[in-house]
Amino acid sequence: MINGNRIFLNTLNKCILILFILFFPISDTYSKTIVKDAEIEKLLSEYTADLHKIGLGVTSQNIFIVSDQSINAFVTAQGNIYINTGLIYHADRPNEVKSIIAHEIGHILNNHHITRMIEYENFQKKQKIAQIIGIGTGLTGMLTDTDAMSDIGTGITLGGSDLARRDYLQHSRVQEYEADMSAISMMESIGESSNGLLQMLEKIKKSQLVYSVDINPLELTHELPQDRIDFLKNKISKQRSYEVQDSEELIHRHNLARAKIIGYLDLPNKFVEDTPYANYSKAISYYQKGKYEKSKSIMIRLIEEFEYAYFYELLAQIYFEINEYELAIETLKRGKTLLDQPELEFSILHAKILTKIDGDENIRESISLLDPHKDQTIRNVRVYWQLSKSYFKLNNIPMADLSVAQYYSILGYKDMARNFAKRAKNGLTPYSSEWLLADDIQNIN
Repeated sequence: MINGNRIFLNTLNKCILILFILFFPISDTYSKTIVKDAEIEKLLSEYTADLHKIGLGVTSQNIFIVSDQSINAFVTAQGNIYINTGLIYHADRPNEVKSIIAHEIGHILNNHHITRMIEYENFQKKQKIAQIIGIGTGLTGMLTDTDAMSDIGTGITLGGSDLARRDYLQHSRVQEYEADMSAISMMESIGESSNGLLQMLEKIKKSQLVYSVDINPLELTHELPQDRIDFLKNKISKQRSYEVQDSEELIHRHNLARAKIIGYLDLPNKFVEDTPYANYSKAISYYQKGKYEKSKSIMIRLIEEFEYAYFYELLAQIYFEINEYELAIETLKRGKTLLDQPELEFSILHAKILTKIDGDENIRESISLLDPHKDQTIRNVRVYWQLSKSYFKLNNIPMADLSVAQYYSILGYKDMARNFAKRAKNGLTPYSSEWLLADDIQNIN
């Protein structure tokens, strides 16, 4: 298993890519690291769109990426799906990831996450701070001073009682069978093979890791039943879509996502030298180490080979790090033209660059870039932190305080949220929409 402490502390020491700390309902014996990255999240969203529609009748579902090298995924009592970086890293084909996600949706479809609710709630009574880090290049804007990052390092907790984990994670073979059958049915319905499910289960078996529905299936020692694999071999081989293959374009993007994980998490390279994937990993690794010129040189060459939005994102971040702000904005804008729709991380990076350049016009533009991404969900909480910086630059302290209050409110830091909301109200127009929002936050239970 990859050493989460080492990765996180090394990242802290480099003073890059730290995002924020979030209270998350997890056992006090275990704290997981959640990865935020636009490129990988977009890919997973595309993997799951058809599955969500046919399985759950919805267009999307919350999918989170867990920084762990084991081949695993799981669904929580709330119906949120968690995918390990190790699953993506070890998946040779997109279909392998897609089939595993179909299995997780199968658990939701069969209400397994609901039937485990009581047990989960008992487990949930013990809570621990979870660390969230970003491995996307546009995610460095939250905590950039050394002291703050050093403080984050003190909160890391991994491991814990094997007995407690095993007690909670009792595996239901009936539930796994039902989820497998649902996955095969859904994959067949969208015209795709379920062979990836079998391939991944074989890899899990080989690694002696268990694929589970539970909140925390990492580091388990149960052995995957061979009869389950044998049964699936017979079932999947009879699919009408058994021989359907992933498109070359999708495989290409899948490998780019794997390359990113390799570069940021310092995993062994899986690609032939001097391929775009190996070079992407190398550029990210150089960026991590502060070797910006080497990273920049590789990214410029990669962009000359083919244009890709997230190549521009990384190159823009490199320009930002070396204080080439105009080049950073120009590069980021070129990347944005390749996106189907505006993305949060691009907007945050753009806003960061504008606030660094300074000037009221630039600051106001940064606010306008962030406003479309405002909502009260954990996914977009970074927006409020960046907004607070922009309002502070404009000397609009009440709105800066209100933004910080919203940030802490979403994260569940109620006392901090109330304090900043109270401060904001003192400078806001009484009974304006902003004042009422601050009043609501101040009076949260």
